[in-house]
Amino acid sequence: SEYRRPIPHCRENPDDMGRDRNKIQIIATDIDKQVLEKAQLGIYDEKSLKGLPEEFKDKYFTKITDKKFQIKDEVKKCVKFSQHNLLKDKYPDRCDLIVCRNVMIYFTEEAKQVMYQKFNDALKKDGILFVGSTEQIISPAAYSFSTYKSFFYKKE
Repeated sequence: SEYRRPIPHCRENPDDMGRDRNKIQIIATDIDKQVLEKAQLGIYDEKSLKGLPEEFKDKYFTKITDKKFQIKDEVKKCVKFSQHNLLKDKYPDRCDLIVCRNVMIYFTEEAKQVMYQKFNDALKKDGILFVGSTEQIISPAAYSFSTYKSFFYKKE
């Protein structure tokens, strides 16, 4: 089966490509076209890769200057970039993991409720929603989630 991972708000961190890359599909979304264009280049400064093990840096990135790294084409081939409005647009389906970090802090509680339900609908059974540290879901059961770990919610 295919591993589908939408990443709303694709401004941050590169992905660890530990699984079979032929079966991985990463869907990187943002509402801002310029952010998507920058993300498609796949260029990161040293600071962005801080904390990434050297073995991953060596395996998945090419050093292009003293302080800049570009993600390798083998990884880029797994990523589909698209503009997406979290409140209005249809979500992908059958996702294993949704990473939505540092995005929901900008929305009202009512909007968050809509997004939580859409995230749940987009996940496979036992799929995981990963949110930012300031975006904890207060009542995950109300959206058919259970707390898996801090900031990780499992679809029930």
